Amino acid sequence: MPCKYMFSKMILAFLVLAGMARAETSVNPFAVNDGNIPAPSEYHGPLFQLHVNYPDQLPRKITMPWRKVLNGQPLTKENAYPFVMALKKFVDNPMRMFVTRPEAWNNSAQKGWYSMLWAGENIAATGWEGRDAIYGTYTGQIQPASVYKDSGLTVDVRNHAAIYYNQTAAYALHKVWQKCDPVTRLCPPSLSDGETQFPEGSVIIKAAAATATPEQWPVLQGAAKWQIYRKPFNLHGTIEQAPPVVTDVRVAIFDIIVKDSIAAPQTGWVFSTLVYDRDAAGKDAWDRMVPLGAMWGNDPDVNSFQHPTMPLQETWVNPEAPAYSTVTLGYGGRLSGPFDIAVKTDVYVGEKLVPELRSSACMSCHGTVAYFPGYDQMLTYFYPAKRPITEPLRMHVPGSEDWNRWFQNRPGDETQSTVAGAIALDYSTFLEMVLMNYASQDQLARGVFDDEEYEQYWDAWRILQSEFRH
Repeated sequence: MPCKYMFSKMILAFLVLAGMARAETSVNPFAVNDGNIPAPSEYHGPLFQLHVNYPDQLPRKITMPWRKVLNGQPLTKENAYPFVMALKKFVDNPMRMFVTRPEAWNNSAQKGWYSMLWAGENIAATGWEGRDAIYGTYTGQIQPASVYKDSGLTVDVRNHAAIYYNQTAAYALHKVWQKCDPVTRLCPPSLSDGETQFPEGSVIIKAAAATATPEQWPVLQGAAKWQIYRKPFNLHGTIEQAPPVVTDVRVAIFDIIVKDSIAAPQTGWVFSTLVYDRDAAGKDAWDRMVPLGAMWGNDPDVNSFQHPTMPLQETWVNPEAPAYSTVTLGYGGRLSGPFDIAVKTDVYVGEKLVPELRSSACMSCHGTVAYFPGYDQMLTYFYPAKRPITEPLRMHVPGSEDWNRWFQNRPGDETQSTVAGAIALDYSTFLEMVLMNYASQDQLARGVFDDEEYEQYWDAWRILQSEFRH
């Protein structure tokens, strides 16, 4: 391993020192959207605003009213419901507006809520599709209608998600992107001194809206409606040759993720999910967003494959959540929302093709994140799949030692990856993605090789990375 590591470092150094002859990247880290703007004949409302003027110091007082539920003790299944409801109350203003009144939100100051740099434009090297111009959403997962056939879904569905950081969380973004200059568009990250660790009281929200109409999926009747500007899709992904169109989507999920080491002393984070319930009481669609559940650890002591009836202690699932929202719970019933793809279909376990396998969860997915400087791919795959990643996936045996590596409780400054020099990203998959976006463009900006030579050297670097990863 030391030899492989030294050789890979030599290749990286060769790439870095090769010179600056290649033209500066054309990707703008401060881009507001993916460059596709609807014509006035298609859409004449307000467009998404980018807020990246991150605070350069923490708020004088970090308010965490949800802690009243805890009485100074870690979160439990018994008090998880009031904890989630306290989080919902905390973000009610202005997130009720964000969910139910999109034009008002786009026109508002959005004070105290921030977006991410390096996320606006398409970046082919990482598969990033950029941010839509109308509501600032990102393209999400695609699921066939069969997943939700019992709740009446008649079409394949995709989710489009919007992500915001509160002022406390945005201070971490300030630290990471403190060297960014909107005039020169130079925007390297700062990563050498724990900048990627979020402060206590950080709150991140992610709202996801489905492309199906209420007629196509009855569970969405009365749900809040957004408009986005995106290309159509099929089960294989975005149809690249098709033009974008103004598309109506309905809000089905609202995640509230909070950094709180009292609630979650082993991981530091609580992941909670609200889902739309058309039968819930309330004056609007925000009121009808009800808890699906919460998760504050991976239950590493519960081997759900060997002991499927053993109860989880670090996931709570609301027994009154709408039925459609529990179809895609993760491994052993660990928390996973309807669009999170914790359930993988048609995967291999050994030589057996398994039609359906619960193989992830909120925290097991987010717990894989790490970044190796200069590298534009994930160090650890989201699922417990064997490398190289293939289609269909070849999974580690559920419940095995290799499988269980994905279901440990780690603090946010500890990586699952064993790569020397990997930087922990405190459970932030979004930060991992944009750092890969940066790395992909940095590679292009600093090389002197022609494209073919550059790719050959970088392929060698990736092969070595893959080898010493094991």
